[in-house]
Amino acid sequence: MSDYTSGDLNLRALGWGAAIIVGGIASALLAAALMLRAKGPAANTPPRPFQGPPPLLQPAPQPDRAAYFAEKRRLLDSYGWVDRQAGIVRIPLDDAMKLLAARGVATPQPAAHGPAPATLGRTPPVLAPREGR
Repeated sequence: MSDYTSGDLNLRALGWGAAIIVGGIASALLAAALMLRAKGPAANTPPRPFQGPPPLLQPAPQPDRAAYFAEKRRLLDSYGWVDRQAGIVRIPLDDAMKLLAARGVATPQPAAHGPAPATLGRTPPVLAPREGR
């Protein structure tokens, strides 16, 4: 036997509750529509669609990419002047690594009183010029 009786569920109150919910949704939509009409579109809405030309895209950029990397590889593997006036030359990467390994490049020593850990990676403050300069 079921414990349900027809008097357990108040259909009139359930109907009123549903009507209040539907009425609240309808009034919120109406209020939003009235606000949009009164205030206009959102501030970040563009005034008109963009009318510029479409972007110029390469149909197949792979050959240009391969040529770019080939040129960079050629520069890494060749001798040449970077700045003839200053006497700066370019040597192949493998030769440069051999020279550095042969010379035994000194590793920089940490400062005895280096910056505090909280200031590492930050831009140093701008110092005012000294008096008398």
